[in-house]
Amino acid sequence: MHGYSDRINHAFAFAAKYHGAVAPAGSGMDYLAHPANVAIVLTRYGCEQVTIVAGIVHHVLEESTPDDWPTLEQKISEKFGPVTLAIAKDAVEPKYDRRGGERPWQACRQDYLTQLANAEPRALDICVADEIHGCGSTATALRRLGVEYLRAVSRAGSEQTIWWYRSMLEILERRPDWPRKDMLSELRIMSADLVRSLRRSEGEL
Repeated sequence: MHGYSDRINHAFAFAAKYHGAVAPAGSGMDYLAHPANVAIVLTRYGCEQVTIVAGIVHHVLEESTPDDWPTLEQKISEKFGPVTLAIAKDAVEPKYDRRGGERPWQACRQDYLTQLANAEPRALDICVADEIHGCGSTATALRRLGVEYLRAVSRAGSEQTIWWYRSMLEILERRPDWPRKDMLSELRIMSADLVRSLRRSEGEL
């Protein structure tokens, strides 16, 4: 295996163009760096290149409204292949309704749990890498900035966040066809740390 990959480099350029275009005002570099952080997690766990590329470009689909999907799907398929597109689509959190409106947090996450129960293993790699990065960065921000940070950037409260990680872990533990259980071990440890931080921060208010 070589250190440089033209496909991964191309995927980052694609994400910079399309993912960066929908970055919320004031989101800073954390939003733009998110696909790269997920790719690093996937690489550390030895995922194959097609999964890493799908992990990068799936953020483009996830943050785009349904009206933009046909064009983006065509571009992803043409540039990275239909397998990459299929994996990326399987990993997308269903954030938007058919009209392009942002769905309620709880309903979105309930459907995402159903999706995780049926997604192909390479898509699960992406979903868990996404959560590992999100969980770690949130826990770090809580330590530095307090629980007010979570309220400022997330639609979910502390109890909803705790419910989400517990429910997700339960679903993933029931997937015997998913080979990367070591990723689950890391997410379990990190989410437990996040829950402790949330409990402690709420108790201090």
